[in-house]
Amino acid sequence: MRAHVALLLVALPLMAFPQAKEMPYTAVNNPEFIPASAATFLAGPDRMIGVTSGDVVKAYPAAILAQHGVVLDDLPTGPIAVTW
Repeated sequence: MRAHVALLLVALPLMAFPQAKEMPYTAVNNPEFIPASAATFLAGPDRMIGVTSGDVVKAYPAAILAQHGVVLDDLPTGPIAVTW
């Protein structure tokens, strides 16, 4: 089994934008994944939401979910929405 970790190339805090208080969360559609061994930005105590479907294993960092509210992704069995 190969584990993967969701990695957003640009994940800026909403407060980086002047109108952040008026903006809703921005969903992540079709996230990019990297091998778990390449996720050097994660530490042992970081919270993750893990999903498996057959031999597909995906992990979604809670810090990214907290910034964006929801990740819309696909598994072999169909679409999923992951939220924190």
